[in-house]
This record gives sequence, C-alpha cells and structure tokens, in this order.
Amino acid sequence: MLKEFEHFIKTEKDIALIELISVKGSSPREVGAWMLVSPQKCLNTIGGGVLEFSMVAEAKKMMEDRSEDKLSFKSNLNPEFDQCCGGVVSCQISTVTKSTMKMLEKRIKNEISKYKSLYLFGAGHVGKSIIKLGLNLPLKITVTDSRLDLVKGLQNQFRDYVDTIKFNVDAIPERIIKSSPENSAYLVMTHSHATDFSLIEEILSLKKIGYVGMIGSKSKKISLQKYLKRKNISDNTADLVKCPIGRPIKFSGRKSPEVIAALTISDILESLDSE
Repeated sequence: MLKEFEHFIKTEKDIALIELISVKGSSPREVGAWMLVSPQKCLNTIGGGVLEFSMVAEAKKMMEDRSEDKLSFKSNLNPEFDQCCGGVVSCQISTVTKSTMKMLEKRIKNEISKYKSLYLFGAGHVGKSIIKLGLNLPLKITVTDSRLDLVKGLQNQFRDYVDTIKFNVDAIPERIIKSSPENSAYLVMTHSHATDFSLIEEILSLKKIGYVGMIGSKSKKISLQKYLKRKNISDNTADLVKCPIGRPIKFSGRKSPEVIAALTISDILESLDSE
C-alpha cells in the first residue's frame, strides 16, 4: 500500500480524500477506512457498492467545482439506498494537501507496523503462491531459502513490496526463528524433510506461537511426531503443528499450489486474529 500511495500522490495532480468518520450498525467498512480519488483513478476503498460510487462522484464534483475543500455526507444503508447493510455511516470528503499526505503516509506506516509476522521457510511452488496471496494482506512476510538464484528472482519479482516482504538466503534458517516476534506465524516447506523437522523443533521451543504449519502428508506428520518424541517434545506441543496445511475441504484441485496457499492463508489469518 505504501508504494501505491507514493506513486498515486506523485502522478495525480488533483486528489480528494474520502474517509468513513462514523458508523452505526452494519457497514461494509470500519471507522477510519479511507480512499483517494483523482479525476482518473482511485486508491483504496471505503467498501464499494452504491456508497463508494456516490462518494467518488461527489469527490470528483468537488474537485471540478473547486467551491469547497471539505464536505460531509450521511447515508442510510437500506434498500432505498440500494445497499442493504442496515447501518448508518457518515463520510467526509476533503481536498488533499501536503499535511494530508503526511498524515496518510504516517497512518499507512503505523498500520504496517501492526501487521503480524509470517515466516516462510522454503520458496518453492506453494511458497510463491503464499507470497502472491499475502501481498495485499495485513502481514509482514519473511521468506528464507538456501537457494540463492531462487531468492534473487523473487526479490526482483516483488521489489515493489520491500516494506512488507523480506528475503533471506540462509543455509541455517533455524537462527532466524530466535529473533522472531511473539505470536508470529510459521510455515515450513523447504525441499528437505530433515530441515523441516529441525525448523519445527526450533519453532516449538518458542513460548508464544501464533500459527505453525508444515507442508506434507499425514505420514510426514507421523514421522515428525516420532522425531519430536525423540527430542523429548510433548505430544501436546507437537499437536500444535498443522500438517497437512490448509483447511480440510473437499475440492478437486485441493493439491494445486494456489489452492493450498488460499486455504492455508485463511487458516493463518484466523489463528493470528485470535491471539
């Protein structure tokens, strides 16, 4: 979002800010939701639907007329408004100034600082799909792999997301775990089962874990449990590891990297939100 914001304010001349300043009852977004509008483009969203469509039209009209620099609107989200959320929302539209830009930049950086951390060990096919899905989610992703060429390729592919995605090349990835924040999420999917087991052992030594998953089958989970038992790790602790990863749904394409990634990301978000 930060890079998109910086690009938007550099390339667009006239810009208006739409903010959701109060909400009573049900609405498509929460108080504080915002979007930027220029005569040609929009950035971010206040929830879509008729509400957003009408506010964007008002913002463009305000920029065209240049008679006001701030307007307020109250909307009942009911069938008559053609948006049946049921709540009542108030929106404010204002002309973007230099101080507004600084305020928004600070707000975005503050939001990013609160993102939960996801540590991804292994950047193969499923790992890449996880990264692609995580780009626009409230996650700070750290990707670690021992394959230099693979990591360099991913760094180039995702070079516009340096604020939320970090890449490491490390032949001993276990040492990264010790410095991770409490209640982080961990996904283990390297090309080596021995490395996977060693990483899981290190992760389970942490006091507070938001989520831990390891790619593999039920038989791999049994092998992991035997390994952890030899390391004197209790069954209750070993059971924290999700393997196979992803929600257990019936779907014909269940084993494709993209589907595994989607089911796993939803599981991670739910686990992190409950912390």
